[in-house]
Amino acid sequence: MKIWKRLLFVCAANINRSVTFEKWFRENKSEYDVRSTGTAYGYPFRMDRELLEWADRIFLMDLEQEMFMTVKFPEFICKTEIIGVKDRYERESDELYKIIEYWANKMGL
Repeated sequence: MKIWKRLLFVCAANINRSVTFEKWFRENKSEYDVRSTGTAYGYPFRMDRELLEWADRIFLMDLEQEMFMTVKFPEFICKTEIIGVKDRYERESDELYKIIEYWANKMGL
């Protein structure tokens, strides 16, 4: 049984994938407290220790974020799970929303 309430979605730049996951969950699954972040330098919402401590579960878009976590924040890797969404979707695209809905249902969220 999942008792996650605080979900963190992570992609590289926090421009397309993770922010779309955050928006979808805010609009469709209000029982969760959700945030999103990125791993790349030069973007306003870059991952930090405070966000990782806050999250009950950290959802990474792909292996790139897992490699980042393993190097920079290995103590939080046990809270992570890879979703498997490639960086080819536009922010808030219908295609990405369909993927999110399918994934959320599959996860029981």
